[in-house]
Amino acid sequence: MAFFKKGELALLWPFYLEVFVTSLLLFAPAFYVIYFIGLGLSIFQIALLMAVVPLTEILFEIPTGAVADVYGRKVSVITGVLIMAAAFLSMFFVTNYLGMLLLFALMGFGSTFMSGAEEAWVTEHIKNNKKDFLHSYFTKNHVLRNISVVVSGLIGAFLVARFGLSVIWIAGTAGLVISAFLLAIIPEHFKRVKPHIAESYKKVKTQAKSALTYSRRHNVIYYFIIAGGIFVLAGYLNSHLSWIPLLQNFGFPDYAFGYMWSAMGVVGAFAPIIGSKFAKKGKELRFMVISTILWILVSLAVIFAREVGVAFFILLGTILFYDMMRPTSRVLFHRFIPDRLRASVGSVEAMFVSLIAIIAGPVAGLAVDIIGPQMTIFASGIVAIPIAIIYYKIKDAKK
Repeated sequence: MAFFKKGELALLWPFYLEVFVTSLLLFAPAFYVIYFIGLGLSIFQIALLMAVVPLTEILFEIPTGAVADVYGRKVSVITGVLIMAAAFLSMFFVTNYLGMLLLFALMGFGSTFMSGAEEAWVTEHIKNNKKDFLHSYFTKNHVLRNISVVVSGLIGAFLVARFGLSVIWIAGTAGLVISAFLLAIIPEHFKRVKPHIAESYKKVKTQAKSALTYSRRHNVIYYFIIAGGIFVLAGYLNSHLSWIPLLQNFGFPDYAFGYMWSAMGVVGAFAPIIGSKFAKKGKELRFMVISTILWILVSLAVIFAREVGVAFFILLGTILFYDMMRPTSRVLFHRFIPDRLRASVGSVEAMFVSLIAIIAGPVAGLAVDIIGPQMTIFASGIVAIPIAIIYYKIKDAKK
């Protein structure tokens, strides 16, 4: 059976190429924690540093999302990518804590131009061409991104071993610049509004208010956003902040974290394909309930890990079950949003996620420092239980 549907690659190849090529050089997340530990920071300090990103996002998410609805998704996304590139390049030269805090804030600001707008862009591109490729796109996007991550981890391991940990910022900058060039060639089906400052501000304000009202009152979107926020808290407890110290405690060597990144990519590449086989039309929410329960059970199983092999297997299990349901979740989310509010509602979701992340990151870092990484990961399974309940309840609410 063909990997792409008929006509899919011809329509969406620029999006797929951008995802694949730029992800090759964005291996920094595999080495973040190790890099900052090497600078003498505690896990709590690292978590505070990373919390600056969602803090900045919550301040600018809705305004920049509404700007994408007024001026266009393409300009918004490319602007965000270039801001991120500037922040990554600057990180190579800055090692003091205050400077890093400011640069992470810049990363958060840049990301607000991309969240919501990017998904809205591709969704409208598909709909404008009257194709039924949306679910396929989210699945293939995830698969290609993770295939790229497999190679990215190997590249990262090689470059870090040869040039040191700081190379992650130079490589990331290169990846983001390539991303901007590739995005520039993709067409956008969007009718721009002639910019008048006073009128544009009014439209941005109105658009943001409409998106907030729609998100709060819709009986599916509201609960999706709540579930997503809880998953952020559980995800931080079950993140690199916990897993890297745990694997190090079990004797996992630093250079091998690049290979860990690749292994996560392999699992992430196959997970959406597996998920698409089980997420039958009309049964998507049942699939998400089951996948969430499996994620919870695997996370709780970390309490029994006593050596690196078992811990590593559990880590990959959490990646598997999360990535299985991710494309289905995004398709369901966008199914209930009108085009005129698509980017703005996406930004409302991202803003709420950022609000939770501001708290979740430091809580996770403090938990690792106090109760240890293993118990912190175990706690993530407990925290995630309400998510399965919410998805189960949505089955009735959506009608």
